[in-house]
Order: sequence, then C-alpha cells, then structure tokens
Amino acid sequence: MQVAKNYLYNAAYQLLNIIAPIITLPYLARVLGKNGVGVASWTNSLVTYFLLIASLGIVTYGSREIAYVHKNESLRQKKFWEIQTIHFIAGFVALILYIAFIYAGGAFNHRIHQNELFLWYQIWVIFSGIFDISWYFIGLEDFKKTVLRNMMIKLAMTVLIFVVVKTPNDIGAYILLLALSQVFGNLSMWFYLIGHFHLPKLKNLNLKPHWHPVFMMFLPTIATQIYLQLNKTMLPFITGATASSGIYDNADKIIKVCLALVTSVGMVMLPRMSAHYAAGEHDQMKKAIHSSMDFVSAIAVPLAFGIAAVGPTAMLWFLGKSWGDVGSALVLLTPIIVFIGWSNVIGNQFLIPTKRLSEYTWSVTFGAILNVFLNFFLIFLWGVEGAAVATAISEFAVIAYQLVVTRKDMNVMAHFKGVWRYLLAGVLMYFAVNVFVKTHSVGIKSTLMEAVIGVLVYAIALFILRAPILKKLLDRASFR
Repeated sequence: MQVAKNYLYNAAYQLLNIIAPIITLPYLARVLGKNGVGVASWTNSLVTYFLLIASLGIVTYGSREIAYVHKNESLRQKKFWEIQTIHFIAGFVALILYIAFIYAGGAFNHRIHQNELFLWYQIWVIFSGIFDISWYFIGLEDFKKTVLRNMMIKLAMTVLIFVVVKTPNDIGAYILLLALSQVFGNLSMWFYLIGHFHLPKLKNLNLKPHWHPVFMMFLPTIATQIYLQLNKTMLPFITGATASSGIYDNADKIIKVCLALVTSVGMVMLPRMSAHYAAGEHDQMKKAIHSSMDFVSAIAVPLAFGIAAVGPTAMLWFLGKSWGDVGSALVLLTPIIVFIGWSNVIGNQFLIPTKRLSEYTWSVTFGAILNVFLNFFLIFLWGVEGAAVATAISEFAVIAYQLVVTRKDMNVMAHFKGVWRYLLAGVLMYFAVNVFVKTHSVGIKSTLMEAVIGVLVYAIALFILRAPILKKLLDRASFR
C-alpha cells in the first residue's frame, strides 16, 4: 500500500513540474508566437547541459544511498552532507563553465550572441539544480513533502505568467519566471531539515567513496539528456529557424505529461528495490519487476495510442492553427511513452539497485550516440519530424540493449506476457477514436468526447481480454 501511495505522490510531483507550463502553453503559443517559444526552448536546452554538470548523478545515486541507510539517522545525516557537498562543488564548476560558454559562444556564434541576454536569465536554472535535495526525500520514500511545497510555488508562478507575460517582447520575463520557480521550489525543501539536521564538521566528511559512483551515475544521466535536449539544440542550427525548436518542444511537453505518470513507478520503486537488494531478497525484486512492467504497459500503451489518435486535431484548437506541425511530431513521438516506461523499469528497478551501473550507462550511451547520428541525417531530411523519429528509434535501442544484458538474470519473455492484450486493446481504442475524429469537427468538446470513448473502449477490451492488471487492481496487496 505504501508503494501505491508513493506512486501517486511521485506522479503528482513529476506532473507538477510539467503541468504548470502545460496550463499556460496555449496562452504562450498565442502571445509569444513560434519564435518566442522557440527562443525560450532553445536557450533552455543549452543551459540544461550545464545543469547536468551541477547535478551530476546525485538524484539517482543520492536516493539509493539514503535508502540503504534510512534506519540509521546519524549515518543518514553524514551521507546527506557528503553527497550534498559534492553537489555544491559540481554546481560551482557548472556556473563557471556556463559563464565562460556565454562569453565564448557569443564571440564566435551569431545565434548565441543574439540571444545572450536570455542565456543570462537561464543561469538561474543551474542554481535550482544546486539546491535540489529531492533525492533525500525520495530515498526515505517520503514524497508528500515534496508535492505539497512545490504545488504552492508552481501555482504562484503559473498565475504570474498570465500577469507578467503580455506581449511577444516578454520572452525574458517568461524565462525568468520558469527558472525562478525551480529555484524557490528547491530552496523550500530545505526548511524541512531545520531542527532535524545539524551543520557538519568538514573534517568528519569523507567525500572520496562517493566520487566514483556519482560520476558513474552522471554518465547515463548526461547521455539520456543529450538525446532529450539535443534535438531542440540542433534544430535551429540545421533548419535555420529558431521556431522549429519551439514546435518540437511543445510536442515534447505533451509527451512528458504522459511520461510523468509512467516513469513515476521507477522512481518510487528504486529505494524499495535497493532495500530488497541490500537484504538479499532477489526473488522479491524479480517479482516486483514483472508487476511493474505489467503496470507500466497497462498505462503507457493506451496513452501512446490515445495521443496518436487525438493529438493532431487537438493541437489545432489547443495551440492554434498555426501550430499544426506539433500534431505531426506528437504522433511520431508517442512510441517513446512505451519504450521509456519499459527502460525505466529495467534500469531504475534492476540495474541501478543491483549496482550494475556500467551496463545501465552503456544502454543510455548507446541510445545517445545513435540519436546524435540519426539527428544529423533525419533533421536535415524531415526537420522537426526527423528529430521525433530519431528520438523514437533511440529510445527503442535503449530498452533493447537493457533486455539483452539482463536476459540471463530474468525471464525476459515474462516481462511481456500480458502486453499483447494491452496492445490489442490500444489498437481497438485507436480505431474507435479515429472514426469519431473523422466524423466530427475540431474543438474542445470533440476532444473530450474522443478521450471518453478511448477510455471506455480500452477498459471494455481489457475486461474481455482478461488483462493481468485487472486482477492486480482487485488485489492491491499483489502490487507491494
């Protein structure tokens, strides 16, 4: 039951970081236009690389290490300060490198020089990463604090966007609001430590044991972000239009809303699986992985088919007719909802808890290298749609690699035992929704009806096909 509660809390936490921009997305698409949204997206993709340096692999590594010692308060505090000290050092290095990048890039590249002011505004994103201690609460399986605190910050920033951003010239205000919301949200989490934590004596901290595993976690993190952000970075350079980054980014934001629901399972289960591994409970791990794969498939498959069916027409009224290209990119990106969901289970629930970091690193590195290679060709050929295809192929490569390296540890076919039922139900849902789409006009009422039809058809199909997830919903204890 605790896992189910934590899943809901973490799903809310992940959605919170996405739902605010999604609420404001139609407004910003109309006020800032393609170029304004493109500038914000492109400059954010650039600062994200430096945010990675500031964060290293601390979110994943830190939550795992806290989970290992969650019952020992003194050791837990010591580990927190050791890991966070490394976090501060990495953040300082990232700030120096980012400042050097702005000056050097502005001198040699016209596009960077033209957007130099906006890049300076984005520096607050790095500060937000430095003060992010969500990993500590994730390690304790305490997701409630994070959700409630960030909810207030995000709501305030959402309101401010409507108040401050009024014209196409307010790109800078929009960038600052997004960046500062992250800063205040992460700083607020420190208040929960007041009265419980004491400042450490630096001589008592031992940073050496953490450096190697932190960097090992950093490698897959940066590899993953490369093929999540590189598309938005490369599009303006190859297509010659900053707006192309905004088109891809808007499609990507819709997909991330779905992914927040799917990948929350992996983040919630990471500390639980780490505890199982530390206790030598390997059979429990395998059982939980099979359950997670089934659960993720049951959610990810209908989301992918649903977005593919509804997305192209929904974007016309949601963003405006001038943003029709978003719908095409959206359809091509939908497979990654399933692929990332699966790789999140294998990576976060098996490879990371069992300390097989090299294999996890190689899987995402392989995907990143493939994505870079494909981007150069596919973006040149098909622009935004090419970037979407490159991402989908790369994500498939990641899960394929992970399944190959874990085939001797688990019965790989058992992971997908019930997936055919979800796929068949998803296909039936897709065609049912498509019939409605083709016979009705574009509008919010039609989209809502399409969503209702999709849910009903999928649910009925699961019942007829006797999908495994139904039994687990009736027996909550089996998902522990």
